[in-house]
Amino acid sequence: MLQKGQMSPTFVIGVFFRRNVAVAVFAGMFLASIAGSAQSTTPAPPSQSTEPQITKSPEGKQEEAARAASRATARHFDRVLIIVLENVDYEVASKDKSFMDLAAGGASFTNFHALFHPSYPNYLAMVAGTDYGIHHRGRLLADNQVNLPADAAHQTIADRLIAAGLDFKQYAEELPDSPCPWNFSAQHVADKRGNYVRRHVPFLSFREIQAKYCDRVIRVDSSKSDNFFVQDARKGLVAYSFYSPNMNHDGHDTNSQTAGTWVKKFLDETFPEKLRQGTLVVVTFDESGGNADNRIFTLLLGDMVKPANLQDPNALARPYTHYSVLRTIEDNFGLPPLTANDRDASPITDIWK
Repeated sequence: MLQKGQMSPTFVIGVFFRRNVAVAVFAGMFLASIAGSAQSTTPAPPSQSTEPQITKSPEGKQEEAARAASRATARHFDRVLIIVLENVDYEVASKDKSFMDLAAGGASFTNFHALFHPSYPNYLAMVAGTDYGIHHRGRLLADNQVNLPADAAHQTIADRLIAAGLDFKQYAEELPDSPCPWNFSAQHVADKRGNYVRRHVPFLSFREIQAKYCDRVIRVDSSKSDNFFVQDARKGLVAYSFYSPNMNHDGHDTNSQTAGTWVKKFLDETFPEKLRQGTLVVVTFDESGGNADNRIFTLLLGDMVKPANLQDPNALARPYTHYSVLRTIEDNFGLPPLTANDRDASPITDIWK
């Protein structure tokens, strides 16, 4: 016989059963949601997917990266590597044997133009969609590097990538072995590898990068066969990489032939095709060497780009600029434009497989 306040065994068992069924149902729904989420954001192997792989940044969220990928209007590549050389006219570079050999494997444009003289404003425009009017200072003063404020008016493609859960790195050959933000405007390298100059490393012009993302600015000792770029390339590059060669390799202190020989060896040996799967490689010059219209040699390579013998000459003759490359990258990753310049630029089309 039950005492006052004592529950019957049948009641206790019923409550226990109902509570545990509810817990089990909740647990099952929770586990299913996790599985569904993982399935929706985990990229397929390259052989099974033509969409960009999600390269997550620690500051970003994978869900944001997935949403950015869903906004992409033209998805062609998983990653991009931009290599910038120095001060050569199109008419010279396009006849160099090394550049001609590389051009056979991709899309070499015949009507691609730099934006300004001198060099530095072009570098800023490549990553920020504007040079902030610095080219108006004239050739002598416009190459003097500035430190741009950390505010909404001075953002770069890095901000867009991080916000979308993607990542970036700036590689700089012979970057001084000193603390960030590497305030040296230039540094002589004694063993004749080639000198370093800070204005060719555009991300270092932004206070926000200096304050938050110094770990993304990577020193490359070009004398070492296992330098930090080589190590990253073996593991897989992040979504966006900008590579600044030293001043011998980029042709600034040498010539077009030296730059061509270096970049061909770099792509044959340092970053060969087996490591470049899914990576769009952009080889370009900051500005011309002095021709009338600032026309420069620019080449896009990758397993997503048709080889030269399958390219339409009319597509390669369309007018493009550094803003066009920026717009193409934004479209590929579903990133909003930085300025009206990249928003209004024509993305690169009709060269893809």
